[in-house]
Amino acid sequence: MYRFGYYDEICSTVQMAACPLLGDNQVGYEPSCYARNIEVRNSLIFQTAALIIDIIALFMTIIMIFHIRSKYTAVGRKEMVMFFYLYFLMTILDFITISGIIPISSVVYP
Repeated sequence: MYRFGYYDEICSTVQMAACPLLGDNQVGYEPSCYARNIEVRNSLIFQTAALIIDIIALFMTIIMIFHIRSKYTAVGRKEMVMFFYLYFLMTILDFITISGIIPISSVVYP
């Protein structure tokens, strides 16, 4: 059963970008199972399906930003563009952390 503030159950089954930052120990939570990996140029790419969805989300975000910027008289246009810029940045960070480009055991990962 899920309890608020306890992420051990969900982080043991799903790899999320925030799971290594949560937990009592230094490493945080690591999932016990992963999706299939793909080897590209002697490096493993994790969570291929999530990466494809992230690429689609980045592409759709660019389209939405383009359409919002073309509407000069829309109310809240600047706020919507700022929201989509931040969403774009968060998706790129999710892409980098989930794919294994920056390993969880790296010094760069907080």
